[in-house]
Amino acid sequence: MVKIAAVTPFLVAPRPSSDGWSRGQITILVKLETSDGLIGWGEAYALTYREEACKHIILNLAEDLKALAHASPRAFLSKIASPMATKHPSIDYAAAVSALEIALWDLTAKQAGLPLHALLGGAVKDHIAIYANAWDSPKQTPEAIAERCARMRDEGYRAVKIYPLRQPNLERAHQAVRLTREALGDEADMMLDFAVQKDPRYALQAARAFAPYRPYWIEEPVAGDNIPALAEFRSRTDIRITTGERQSGVRHYRDVLHHRAADVLNPDVTGAGGILTMLEVGAMAGAHSVMISPHSWNSTTVAYMVMIHLCAVMENAPFAELYYDYLELGAEFGDCDSQITDGFASLPQKPGLGVEIDETALRTLCL
Repeated sequence: MVKIAAVTPFLVAPRPSSDGWSRGQITILVKLETSDGLIGWGEAYALTYREEACKHIILNLAEDLKALAHASPRAFLSKIASPMATKHPSIDYAAAVSALEIALWDLTAKQAGLPLHALLGGAVKDHIAIYANAWDSPKQTPEAIAERCARMRDEGYRAVKIYPLRQPNLERAHQAVRLTREALGDEADMMLDFAVQKDPRYALQAARAFAPYRPYWIEEPVAGDNIPALAEFRSRTDIRITTGERQSGVRHYRDVLHHRAADVLNPDVTGAGGILTMLEVGAMAGAHSVMISPHSWNSTTVAYMVMIHLCAVMENAPFAELYYDYLELGAEFGDCDSQITDGFASLPQKPGLGVEIDETALRTLCL
């Protein structure tokens, strides 16, 4: 029986990558402590300018959570989170719910003495393929993007993701895709994130120009909540279409599947609603012969480990995402029971999520 005694959110300050490639971003971690001293960790999806709001939603939900006699993930969702979810739903609220639900799963698995994947029914794979997010921006040249992706390949990653339409024009975008494919060779996959284009015609023009370079998928060619436009875009290309990182709740993903608007769903466990939501979305996707590849522009500690457990138990999850530029910062306060070797993450074996947080180090990094 789990009784929550304390809930503590942490806003981790952004840290530019040591090579100056990216600026970093704020991340939101949550610590739950039970009445008998057991600790569980969660993480919320962090949105620029809204991190403090998410923190306060977490603290408000925490008051009701602490009042529960038995604070299981399902009890939290049923008695506290779900009754409010339909009242002006937002990803900010879903992110706060996700963080607390994840932490409750960490506690439940630790109390059972099992790794999370065992508690979720058991892993169907013993290693998980990782793709590295190159997180390129307009300031980086096509040559620099290709060079960085080549280094990632040399480090063992079998797939990378770039953002070609952040380049100033289609000619430069085409150059970035061509040079990246040449740098990766034929052995590594290349994902293209279009980062939601306002003009679907431009996105389609780009997709056709990039097709000869065999992208594994095109992510977010248009806004994910514009399902008719997404479905039409998909009907006009043979490249896989990926969507889902910006939305939350099962209903959205059900509608995407109903309209055959995507080949891959990429909800983020820290924003979609938590672990149970991800499992339900994964099962729905599988029933429609659609893949699920969890999004993770989060820390490489808590959120990353949740994603690894989820991919381990879902047969239709071909890849997990790595926010490559966070690795250095994450290593300063987190120790994960999973190693990346030749582009694959090993299956965690320790009870719970398998992440140990150095709270003293964490506090020095917070806003």
